[in-house]
Amino acid sequence: MRRAWRRTDPRRFAKVPGGPGQLNRRGNDSESGFKRLARRDPLRLFLLLLAAIVLFSLPHEHQLALATAIRSSVLAPVLRLQVGVADARSTRARLQGFRAERDSLAAELLSLGDVDEENRRLRALLGLAATGMDRFKPANLAPAGRAGESVKRSFVLDIGAAQGVYRGAPVIAAEGLVGVVRVVAAGQATGDFWTHPEFRVSAMTTEGEVFGIIRALEASSLLMRLENTPYQAELLAGTELVTSGQGGVFPRGIPIGRVLELTGTQAGWARSYLVEPAVYPDAVREVMVLVDRAAMDDLADLWERGTASDQR
Repeated sequence: MRRAWRRTDPRRFAKVPGGPGQLNRRGNDSESGFKRLARRDPLRLFLLLLAAIVLFSLPHEHQLALATAIRSSVLAPVLRLQVGVADARSTRARLQGFRAERDSLAAELLSLGDVDEENRRLRALLGLAATGMDRFKPANLAPAGRAGESVKRSFVLDIGAAQGVYRGAPVIAAEGLVGVVRVVAAGQATGDFWTHPEFRVSAMTTEGEVFGIIRALEASSLLMRLENTPYQAELLAGTELVTSGQGGVFPRGIPIGRVLELTGTQAGWARSYLVEPAVYPDAVREVMVLVDRAAMDDLADLWERGTASDQR
């Protein structure tokens, strides 16, 4: 018999693997690629953890400076969008509040006809804004900090060095002390609320008879602690506290809060008290920043004038 004539099929362009060995080798190659990727993941995780530890160990002022730089550059569009959304929500809420207040005032006028009461309410909206404007600049405040914080510790202002803001400038509201500026850029500034663990301010009673140091009670609390007051002088609940002017940072006379109760004594020579703050971080958005470095005189008259104008 004639042997069959064998020839290569012209449609065959490559050699088909002849056995399982070649298939196994290809499978091993892909498997080794996965192993290489898996070996890189711990290295990336280690680098990320190392960067987080380095950033967390930086001094507080350096962290604020880095955060300010990032907000001014990379996060600037996102922050503008966030501020726009927050402003829209705030405007909506204020509009509803104004409508409710208008309806309430209209009902009161119809029932009582008391125009003086309406005038008093309108003047109360002005508060402290009409006094001391030669020494202060108005600013919008936005709370800042880590996600998930129950108590905000830092804030961002929409004014900066171009408007006269300086490092260490006090930040106040119509009710009293808000915090202090820590880092200043050209068009914005970053600061700390009184809730920050490193915040301290020298305080006194309104009569200037008892002095002490105010600090935040703890990280998750919205109360203050008055420390190092003389043991011989006992403060009653409701005693008002203001800044003493000592230390050269906060002028004298800024309201801080009211004494709630005695919390303890230190070896019979000092007392400490629980204090209710005059300003809560979540309740303030419009503030004033001291821009006159020389204005370290008594500011109590500003609140006295504001109270007198509200009572007219």
